[in-house]
Amino acid sequence: MRTALLAAHSFVETVTVKPNSIAPLGGTLTFTVVAPNRYHQVVSSSLGGGDDTIIIGNQVYGRAGKGWTVQTWSDRLVTGFEGDTFDITVVSIGPDKTAGGKTVGTFVMKDPRGAKDSDTIACTYEHATSLPLQCENGFSTISYRYGDPSVSVETPKDPVRLDK
Repeated sequence: MRTALLAAHSFVETVTVKPNSIAPLGGTLTFTVVAPNRYHQVVSSSLGGGDDTIIIGNQVYGRAGKGWTVQTWSDRLVTGFEGDTFDITVVSIGPDKTAGGKTVGTFVMKDPRGAKDSDTIACTYEHATSLPLQCENGFSTISYRYGDPSVSVETPKDPVRLDK
């Protein structure tokens, strides 16, 4: 499934987090991926905090007030930052089920945002492509959307370089 995600031309992953002890008011994380090494993460919470980060190759852009900053990261840092999106660890494969009028596969994976290493989340996937479709547990829902031609990740204009 990791290989299928890395090969997808574009996708949007939306994570809706229910209120819990770590995020008392819940929140939303949106990850937009358009080709390898072109990634946009937006995190928002009911408390008003959040994060807006764009990665293009090894250039990492962050929103600072009304503008953007940029710095160069190593491959290891970029891969680590994108880990929650691409590092799918399958715990078990389950039986097929019908969802939205079509037959899909099921699997359980390690919850990439779980508080403990043993936290899991139940998912469905498309047989033909092995792409995840939706995942749910008591704390969050992850939905995937693929192949939308309007999905893009633009390079921020006039960022302030932090690593001079």
